[in-house]
Amino acid sequence: MLSKLYRLTAEKDFARIFSKGRAFQGRGLTVKAVRNGLEGTRVGFVVSTKVSKRAVVRNRIKRRMREIVRKRVAKLLGGVDIVFLAKTEAITMAFTEIERSIDDVLGRSGLYKKP
Repeated sequence: MLSKLYRLTAEKDFARIFSKGRAFQGRGLTVKAVRNGLEGTRVGFVVSTKVSKRAVVRNRIKRRMREIVRKRVAKLLGGVDIVFLAKTEAITMAFTEIERSIDDVLGRSGLYKKP
């Protein structure tokens, strides 16, 4: 489970990211990110009912994305709020495909720390 320190939960924070955040497209998902003025990075996940009407399916996608990001949260830049938005294509993607897509998008967006 993603530590509470890294979770994005407030509706106003999500609204700020959707209005001011920069979007990066990937296979099966979109990432929106914006600076938050804090030390740490906060992460949120959105899987709308447009992706699937079934909560079981939406929750499975969220669990997969959450686990992938949990393993990579130490590599992410500090001071950024990030939202992962699932697309319909994510339903048929395997765990490893979602993992590759997230790595690709985070790499292209410059959200990983420089070594």
